[in-house]
Amino acid sequence: MTWGPQRGTYRWAMLRGSRARTLVSVSLSGVLVGTLAAGCSMFDSPPDPGDTARALASGLASADLGAVTFKGTTPAKASAFVKAAYKDLGTLRPQVSLSEMSHNDGSDHATATLFSRWDVSASPKDWTYQTQVNMTLVDNQWQVSWTPGVVAPQLTSDETLDLARKWPQRADILDPAGAKIMTEREVAAVGIDKTKVSGAEAAASAKKLAALIDIDPNRFAAKVAAAGAKAFVEGVTLRETDPLLQRNGAAIAKVKGALTVPAMQVLGPSRTFAAPILGTVGEATAEQIKASKDTLQAGDTVGMTGLQYRYDAQLRGTPGLAVQAVKRGADGSVIDKRELFAEQSTDGKPLTVTLDQKAQAAAEAALAKQTQHPTALVAVRVSTGEVLAAAVGPAANGSTLALAGKEAPGSTFKIVSSLANIRKGATADTKLPCTPSLTVDGRTFSNYTTYPTKHLGDIPMRTALAYSCNTAFISQYEKVSQADLISAAQSLGMGEKLDLPFTGFLGSVPTTDNVVEHAASFIGQGRVEASPLTMALVVASVMKGQTVRPQLVAGAPALPKPATPLDPTEAGVLRQEMRDVVAEGSGMVLKPLGVEYAKTGTAEFGTKNPPDTHVWMVAGRGDIAIAAYNEVGDNGVTGAAPFIVSFLKSYDLR
Repeated sequence: MTWGPQRGTYRWAMLRGSRARTLVSVSLSGVLVGTLAAGCSMFDSPPDPGDTARALASGLASADLGAVTFKGTTPAKASAFVKAAYKDLGTLRPQVSLSEMSHNDGSDHATATLFSRWDVSASPKDWTYQTQVNMTLVDNQWQVSWTPGVVAPQLTSDETLDLARKWPQRADILDPAGAKIMTEREVAAVGIDKTKVSGAEAAASAKKLAALIDIDPNRFAAKVAAAGAKAFVEGVTLRETDPLLQRNGAAIAKVKGALTVPAMQVLGPSRTFAAPILGTVGEATAEQIKASKDTLQAGDTVGMTGLQYRYDAQLRGTPGLAVQAVKRGADGSVIDKRELFAEQSTDGKPLTVTLDQKAQAAAEAALAKQTQHPTALVAVRVSTGEVLAAAVGPAANGSTLALAGKEAPGSTFKIVSSLANIRKGATADTKLPCTPSLTVDGRTFSNYTTYPTKHLGDIPMRTALAYSCNTAFISQYEKVSQADLISAAQSLGMGEKLDLPFTGFLGSVPTTDNVVEHAASFIGQGRVEASPLTMALVVASVMKGQTVRPQLVAGAPALPKPATPLDPTEAGVLRQEMRDVVAEGSGMVLKPLGVEYAKTGTAEFGTKNPPDTHVWMVAGRGDIAIAAYNEVGDNGVTGAAPFIVSFLKSYDLR
């Protein structure tokens, strides 16, 4: 018997001739009658090939093909292949569906077309493809003809799937002229290759190398000892132009097991160049990966500190990706790979900052020898508020002192106190009582020990500022309230909590009901705090005649104006006073360099007797306002002014 061309029809072979054939016919008739009585099973249709195709689709989606019968392999082997093919994709799995079934009724052959969709990224674009699968009806059961291409187009038996992300080159940080400040530069990773040296020899080599690359020998030796037998243990990464590498390169090469590996790394023009501001780039930490919600993966390069961290998403762009068919050797190494699907990356956008490379270099050179105490210098363009330079000395250890330090500004704050007096009716010539000492609620305030006695008595406010008489300004504590000081500070760009597009501190003048603390505020002590940036902005506001806000990142939203803006007339009085500081007071040292406005400051701190003092010098010339700070010094003239002198001399030559 055979099946006819139409499903459900049955064609009998003709039985002719002998009685035996007749008996067979009768017997078959009996069987047929019996079969009909039992439920007509011999007339049931064969299984639907679509059911098998759908089971295959489901199995490919779950990597479990146990419900599918194969021709050419077993369900277990097919499942094992699919699991191995998917292994490097982690939890990523396809959506697989039957899109078309080609089968003629009565035929024992069928072709299924499966549609696969992989959601490989957050973008709307997915990896999709169709595969055609041949099926054969054997013993009333559809069998799938197995090939690795059932899993993905043209996949071979020795290939697996892998998802490779492709980051674009990180965008640069630029100066206002478009020149690159922070960009990829050639570096060399110097370390010990443990495949070339082991055991006690590795430890000895590590110590020799450490001495040549200026790192702790014992710590590096311990690091080498703890690493695996095939590890490359990095000691330091140096620029190709680093003097240390140039000086010791030949000696490094002679150390057994030492290896210098060339690479590219995002760096500034020099190791120290605006480093606390620009920040660093490195491999993403576990915390960053977790916070990114799968945007980042282990090994990705991200901003770690500074502007590189704050603007990381803008600078790194969006990764592309590629689905690859990968062929590996017995040791797991990649022998060959080919691309099955690709999604292009999106380039990051450069970040432009206001730093003037010549000014920054001059500022860093001015502080380069300050290894004993933390120091800082900030230069601001008066007309725009642009930060031209913000440097720290070596003893600051790469801190954010220049833009975000929180230190007592000392007598530089008398610029603010002068404005508060002006708003109470004072002028530059208004007389203030400058006495050797002044007691406020049991606390005695004095002038500095070398204050000139000829300028004691009732003296003009301009003279009190020029020679920095503490008692003259504190004497106004009953007339000028703490709120008045706070308002005056804000008018000069100090003391407001603004949403800055960088790590910075604009100072603080706290409210207080304590009379002694209020009195101390007049001379920039008590709880008054400022950064070098803060005091540079105060000077810039005086020079411009209106409140100056800082700018460091180009295109950042404008910062709001203070509730009480600085009046140009008020600023004019302050300029008169600050000119006198240069003409006859503590700023005379800056006069030869063309400085027009200045003020020194000292602020006591600590528990020593006598206490140590922070020292300041602020200055203005042309379109530049400058603030210099030294954590410990005798006075602003000797402890901070030299930084400004060095900066201006160097800057003028560039």
